[in-house]
Amino acid sequence: MGLFSFVTEAGVKLWDSVAGKNSDELGTNLQDHIKGLGIPGAENVAVQVAEDGTATVDGEGLSQEAKEKILVAIGNVAGISQVNDNISAASSGTESRYYTVKSGDTLSSISKTEYGTPNEYQRIFEANKPMLKDPNKIYVGQTLIIP
Repeated sequence: MGLFSFVTEAGVKLWDSVAGKNSDELGTNLQDHIKGLGIPGAENVAVQVAEDGTATVDGEGLSQEAKEKILVAIGNVAGISQVNDNISAASSGTESRYYTVKSGDTLSSISKTEYGTPNEYQRIFEANKPMLKDPNKIYVGQTLIIP
């Protein structure tokens, strides 16, 4: 559990701005977004969004992998600055690291930085499915799971 920071301006555009919007509506939009991605266990979480762009995610009974994907999927929505993790994982696993994409990055270059070889890019791609649909389409400010 903890608080994760994200690049507020980067990410999927679900709305124009968080400020002034109904917190319940924003939370419902985020829940629909993660369910739409098909992340297992997404139906077991509740999301609330504060005016400052902090999303709080509550839930239980998820795998560590599903938990991480949900947190990253929510954090990679434009307007979300932080994600407060209140999810208890049913099956604990090794926690992944996270990487914020910089200008000029590719999955191969991130793989070289993180693993010492560019050949592990597919491992990063697989860990970030279904948020990533194509290994060549990442964007600056996006947070990726590094297994």
